[in-house]
Amino acid sequence: MITAIVERRFQPEKVEDIARLLVELRRRMMQQSGYISGETLWSTNDPSLWVDVSTWTYSGQWKKWKAAPEHKEIQSEIESLLIASEKVSIFNIVR
Repeated sequence: MITAIVERRFQPEKVEDIARLLVELRRRMMQQSGYISGETLWSTNDPSLWVDVSTWTYSGQWKKWKAAPEHKEIQSEIESLLIASEKVSIFNIVR
């Protein structure tokens, strides 16, 4: 299993738009093969920082999701609100 962590910095004044888009992204993600769980976090110390954490059966399924049309569609909307490039980190889960 792997966990994908995506850090994004957004325009703080766009909280409602950001939350709507990230909830929709997670809703679509939940329908993908290999998806196990996920959550969206918003920093209490830095209102521009949001983090998505998702767990997948294996990295190929997450990569397939990133390349899927339903991901790319909403990703373009998300990117329009970014103030910096997103940072993606993939971790193996230690058992």
